[in-house]
Amino acid sequence: MDVIAWVGLIMSWVALVVLLKLVFLVLRVLKQIRRLAEMTRDAARRLADNLGDEEVFAEFELLVAELPAAVRALPRGAVAARPNVSSVSPGIAGRFP
Repeated sequence: MDVIAWVGLIMSWVALVVLLKLVFLVLRVLKQIRRLAEMTRDAARRLADNLGDEEVFAEFELLVAELPAAVRALPRGAVAARPNVSSVSPGIAGRFP
């Protein structure tokens, strides 16, 4: 009868250790979830602060409206694609195909 009691006691301690290990694993995951939730909250606050300024969006809209005209004014063709600076590489020596 003593052997059965000791085996039961040892098994209960093993079960307790396993249970504690699982509790600590769950707590660690919950801590990481909380950290990610805080990061998400902070990012949402900063995003809301950035989106709240309508004047900045108006300035951005004016800037974007000028973009098509600026792109049309760019030179076209192979001559325009060549850079105006020589190469720093001694093998190329500023020559282009």
